[in-house]
Amino acid sequence: MKANRIILYFITLIFILHFFGPKSYALETGGTPVFKCRIINQYPHDELAFTQGLLYHRGWLYESTGKLGRSSLRKVDLESGRVHTLVKNNIQIFSEGICCLKDEIYQLTWRSGKCYVYTAGSLARKRIFKYKGQGWGLTTDGNFIYQSNGSSILTLRDPYDFARIKELQVTDGVVSIHRLNELEYINGLIFSNIWKNDRIAAIDPHNGKVKFWLDISALRPLAGKKAEAANGIAWNADEKRLFVTGKFWNKVFEIELPTLAN
Repeated sequence: MKANRIILYFITLIFILHFFGPKSYALETGGTPVFKCRIINQYPHDELAFTQGLLYHRGWLYESTGKLGRSSLRKVDLESGRVHTLVKNNIQIFSEGICCLKDEIYQLTWRSGKCYVYTAGSLARKRIFKYKGQGWGLTTDGNFIYQSNGSSILTLRDPYDFARIKELQVTDGVVSIHRLNELEYINGLIFSNIWKNDRIAAIDPHNGKVKFWLDISALRPLAGKKAEAANGIAWNADEKRLFVTGKFWNKVFEIELPTLAN
């Protein structure tokens, strides 16, 4: 009888591992693949930076940092983490996400209803757009701009006047995905940080469906004692390199792009 119980135990264990355990590099959750991240390299990052937006352009990292009185736009050397150029925002401004289109940097503000536009090279401010609602993350497909506001909605905007064109509801299956934050457009998909969740959603911009998840929870313990939420995705399209960081992280990580995004 005891031997039969042992055999039954191992059969049950094998069954559980087969259906619920890791399956190669991707894990399945509710039918949507979840990929664990693989670190390729790591670089120094200012651990005092409350990262709100990140992008890669012409050999430089550009970073938007938040907090009242500490908000800024920065041009940063990836290898050393050294800040090359820094523009401080007004002490009443809480800066948010950024994107780059036609050599111009667009920077959102949280509750001020303003989007600043800078020349990428010098970070000289060129103009200001106004919009309604909160600003969280920004990205571009090269023609239009996508904006998040902390909800499950992405807003498609005209880069010439920041006018709203349409809205996109983001879902995983039938479940709406809320707290969409920092955004990055990669190979036809919109990658989005989820506030307070160390996973990145890869979203199809045509229908708002999450194609897969990228689990980066293993990175935060490596990013220093002060590390808060993951926030910051940058894509070097020329060299096919993906960078991520977070609020008060002391590192920028280069990680592998999942095969589903290639």
